[in-house]
Amino acid sequence: MKKSIYISAIIATFCHSTYSQERRTLDLQETIRIAADSSLYARKYKNQLESSYWEFRAYKAERLPSLTLNVMPIEYYRYLTKRYDSENDIDVYRQQQVFTSSAALSLTQNFAPLGGYFYATTSLERMRNYGSSDYTQYSSVPIKIGYSNSLLGYNEHRWNKKIEPLKYEKAKLYYLYYMEYLSSLAIQYFFNLANAQASYDLAILQSAQCDTLYNIGKRRIEIASITQTDIMRLRLDAVKARTAKTSAEVALKEARMQLASFLSMNPNAELHINMPGILPDFEIDTQKALEMMHKNSYELINVEQAVLEAEQTLDKVRKQTRFQANVGASVGFNQQGDAVSKAYQDPMRQDIVSINITIPLLDWGVNRGKRNMAYSQMEIARISAQQTMAEKEQEILVTISELRSRRELYTTAEETLTLADKVYDQTMKRFISGTSDLTALTQAQGDRLSAQESYINAIYKYWDCYYKLRRLTLFDFSIGFSLSDKFDLENEINK
Repeated sequence: MKKSIYISAIIATFCHSTYSQERRTLDLQETIRIAADSSLYARKYKNQLESSYWEFRAYKAERLPSLTLNVMPIEYYRYLTKRYDSENDIDVYRQQQVFTSSAALSLTQNFAPLGGYFYATTSLERMRNYGSSDYTQYSSVPIKIGYSNSLLGYNEHRWNKKIEPLKYEKAKLYYLYYMEYLSSLAIQYFFNLANAQASYDLAILQSAQCDTLYNIGKRRIEIASITQTDIMRLRLDAVKARTAKTSAEVALKEARMQLASFLSMNPNAELHINMPGILPDFEIDTQKALEMMHKNSYELINVEQAVLEAEQTLDKVRKQTRFQANVGASVGFNQQGDAVSKAYQDPMRQDIVSINITIPLLDWGVNRGKRNMAYSQMEIARISAQQTMAEKEQEILVTISELRSRRELYTTAEETLTLADKVYDQTMKRFISGTSDLTALTQAQGDRLSAQESYINAIYKYWDCYYKLRRLTLFDFSIGFSLSDKFDLENEINK
């Protein structure tokens, strides 16, 4: 037993060691793909999509016929009831004991154009009396067909027919929007690690170079080619470089853990970044971008839905605070007998027609206030829709302009980094040969570090801006297709 536990412990330790030493290199597109497939955010957005999907399925099911079976197998009650005694010409209380059971089958179909519903039912009831009058009866309704509706009233089905498909489309676009937002988050974590990785690599290089320069300085001070102050500054730079290397290593580990956690990967994985190459070069058609925004923006559909719901509320308030007439009609058959078979013999015709009218006569302005309030809410919704439309169009134009500027800034940052590297290398050679002072070398080091950070930040800002434009339009400008057109919601749900 102890031996097996010991072996298990060794295996677990080995597995943990292997797991903790996992090494993986990621490029930008792979990082975005993993985020869309495995991150917790992706699961959250997919669950929201599934909820909207089943909500729409429920709405479609409500438009189909519904079949319901109602069964009451047992109902027993005993009570005193008042009866007229014809022999003595008086009312008396008598005990009544009744045992009943019943079953009914109902078929209902909503009729959206008028807002009412058709129904068909069949039922059978058995009643058993005990006591002085001991007998059994059956009552049947072989068939009953009817229709119920509110004339000139509020038609909820007509409004649902407009709003529910809109909500379904909004759910799809909302999902796509936030998957593109997820891409932006992946880009952010990716370039945080890229920056930390580059800073760490540079910190290692600078630490080694500072140690080399300090050793050179110690030899040069022996021949009095540099001052004691310079040698102390070289030593200080070497100490600061080692401290910077340690800080950069801590920042690198933290950036790795953040990216791994975001991608739902092993938090101890040693992730490395493969920087994206040349930026894609394509022209953004402003009119196409605006067209795709109008077509694919869930926010515009959201305000359109808000306007429809405000109009729905106004319609409901208007019709419920004025003249109302409810009508119902049915035709069928019923019969009763002391046996089941007799309850279905020679059924009698049963016709029912009912009209119920409600007319508000005096309400002290309450209903008018409700109508005015609903109208004001509708106008607010329409104005908000216009404001949102203008804001989204402005955001598209600003983003396109920013994307063009980001490409120019990237070109400048790339050139600056190349020049900063050359200046640093030349300054280092001159310092070693004794033709340059320490101040120039320190300045060159700072310029190279700043140029590297600007270069990585320029690439990050470009990709972040590009995916923002994708998020706003749900259109891939690099290959020219609408993300919403290629998206199969049911296939996504069933994956």
